[in-house]
Amino acid sequence: MNRTKIEYLDFTWNPIVGCSGVGCAVRNVCWARSQAKRQKNRCELCYLFIPRFHRERLHQPIKRNKPSRIGVCFSSDLFDPGVREEWRFAVLKVVESAYWHTFLCLTKQIQNVGEERLPENFWLGVSVNRKDELWRLNMLKNLRFKAVARRVFVSFEPLMEDLGETDFKGVDWIIVGAQTSPKMQPKREWVDNIIWQAEALGIPVFVKNNLEGYRIQQYPIFMWKSGAE
Repeated sequence: MNRTKIEYLDFTWNPIVGCSGVGCAVRNVCWARSQAKRQKNRCELCYLFIPRFHRERLHQPIKRNKPSRIGVCFSSDLFDPGVREEWRFAVLKVVESAYWHTFLCLTKQIQNVGEERLPENFWLGVSVNRKDELWRLNMLKNLRFKAVARRVFVSFEPLMEDLGETDFKGVDWIIVGAQTSPKMQPKREWVDNIIWQAEALGIPVFVKNNLEGYRIQQYPIFMWKSGAE
């Protein structure tokens, strides 16, 4: 696992690296894809960003005794069509075994999440950049309704347009951020629109440090708050 500069995480854990990029609005400026380019001398598939299972990393969370917030496959997409079912099963078994940690997973492929209940310490989230991607949020809430996922969240990073009136009922947490490379700040009214709607429902909002002019970093009360040491 790697310590991370992502403010709401303590570590990232990448037993799988690479994704197809299907439905990704920021594929051409994807930070994970760019980072993987540095791995040419170590892993050719990672360099090409073809999904690859690094079994040697699989049990890293179990070796960490202190409860931590861990980002799952932030250099991939656990539910990408290129990720084999047996890889995904192995990752979720480790999540279930390391019950003292809180695992957060973001996907753009929510349609590939099955009906089998996910571990209780696994937070399922969707990435939404534009209004025409809000179907992911609706599918996520449906999985929460069916008790497939106990906790769900949505990340608007980077926020690329105004989302208008959005139904956030059933969402536990909202994250908002800007695009860092190339740098692009969303309009303030787009961000305010999300914050106002979330506050009306009592949903905590975490605004990333890359979004200028905000100091809102709220966590759900049932999420681990202690940082890694």
